[in-house]
Amino acid sequence: MQVKIFINSNPYYSSSATGNRWLTLIEGLNNLGVEVKIFIIGNYKSVEEKRKFQTNTEIDGVKLNYFNSKIVDTIWKKRYYKYISSHFNLVANKRKIYKELNGFEGIVWSENDLMLWKIIASFPNKAFKLISEMSEFLDIHHDNKGNVLQKRLGTVKQQFFEKKYINKLDGLILMTKNLINHYNSFKDVPLLFHLPMTVDLDRFKVRNTPPEEFKSPYIAFVGVMNDAKDGVNILIEAFNKISYNYPSLNLYLVGAWNYDTPSHQSRIKELNQAKRIKWMGEYSRDLIPSIISNAKLLVLPRPDSKQAQGGFPTKLGEYLATGNPVCATSVGEIPDYLEDKKSIYFAEPGSINAFAQVLSFALEEPTEAKEVGLKGKEIAEKYFNKNIQSKKLYHFLERIYYEHKK
Repeated sequence: MQVKIFINSNPYYSSSATGNRWLTLIEGLNNLGVEVKIFIIGNYKSVEEKRKFQTNTEIDGVKLNYFNSKIVDTIWKKRYYKYISSHFNLVANKRKIYKELNGFEGIVWSENDLMLWKIIASFPNKAFKLISEMSEFLDIHHDNKGNVLQKRLGTVKQQFFEKKYINKLDGLILMTKNLINHYNSFKDVPLLFHLPMTVDLDRFKVRNTPPEEFKSPYIAFVGVMNDAKDGVNILIEAFNKISYNYPSLNLYLVGAWNYDTPSHQSRIKELNQAKRIKWMGEYSRDLIPSIISNAKLLVLPRPDSKQAQGGFPTKLGEYLATGNPVCATSVGEIPDYLEDKKSIYFAEPGSINAFAQVLSFALEEPTEAKEVGLKGKEIAEKYFNKNIQSKKLYHFLERIYYEHKK
């Protein structure tokens, strides 16, 4: 069975949740004998990426091909290529994608990108099977911060998928049961498949030393520096409440710059916590395991929102895989897998005091916290193991490829 994947960023280089999700599934399918080819329509994100990955390369049998050779490594370049240059690249990308799809009878899997959707949906007389994945509701852009253009593009993307693209699909992979229920309400839906969050447990078997700027003991948050999605503002306030009881403990915030980052930095300064609450920026995928494996606590103060209801945080799976205790909010489908004070420490979402209390509880009872962390790891091995989930995905793709007819 052959699978061709069209994607914006190289999952072997990206440290994002999306990149990690792609990589677990790609590696899992490859290990099961699926011939996987990845076509990267975006640009190189850094000089290092271009040096490390040639235009055409192969990693453990997985073939990668970059459509573009430019290096886009600043926020202004990113904006230019996203909002302006992408329109000029459309014709060239369409020609290249058509060439790859012509006569192809395997499975085509596209990232959730409007340009990709339009190109693939317009392909005449397709012989391939088309699948997609959703890990959150498409209308969450209405509630997230962003400029008018971003929100407009989000609306266009949602409308195109729901009115045109979904009916082109042979299969739709969904991360949560809430998404299954949502798309079941559509007319003429493709074959739906529930595939929970996945994690590569092997990445966390060895506890390497973290980068030298991470001084133990510390609490670590890895995710989006966004209040609406991940509740970073709540985390800052909660840590401030307990910090005086733990004078040697630091809080490290790991993630790329976001619209909320300036307000976080201002608030940290107001609290006089600049020496103990530190925004560390983004780190490579290879360094994340050492950062979170050496943390005393791992935290995810996600608010209760539509995004939380439809999605499931990939970082939570990585947290659990370390065997370290995790403090999180009881939102979405997280409580379907984890139990308070058994495999995780739950706090009421949206409450600074509640999150501060669970932080203190975990820190005051280190023996119990260790047991909770190990139980959480067992849950990750049982429900989120990439090897187990990849086998389920493989059987779904077999059904699409050999049996399911639209």
